[in-house]
Amino acid sequence: MSVRAALLLGASLLASPAEAAPFDNLKDDLAACLRFELDATRSQRSVPMTAKAGLALQKCSGEMDRLERADPRRLRSDHGLSPSSWSVIESVFGAGSRGRFAGILFRARG
Repeated sequence: MSVRAALLLGASLLASPAEAAPFDNLKDDLAACLRFELDATRSQRSVPMTAKAGLALQKCSGEMDRLERADPRRLRSDHGLSPSSWSVIESVFGAGSRGRFAGILFRARG
């Protein structure tokens, strides 16, 4: 019994420092999906950037929904999205993306 307890304690101590921050895996999945979809539309020069972003957000809606379900935090100023989702969107599309893509996000999620 004490061996089992020691093993569980050792495993929990080893796992603690290496544990990812909340939602990191989901954020990485969403960022990878958005970057992949953006790269796929780069060859289409006639399409404006906001349309490319909207298309990427639509195609990555599954990843976005998983992150939204995992992170319950919401602020009115964030247009109903979690801070985790906004951090990924800003990392992929740039810091000014909150204002530019707010309307697109509502259409993509609707």
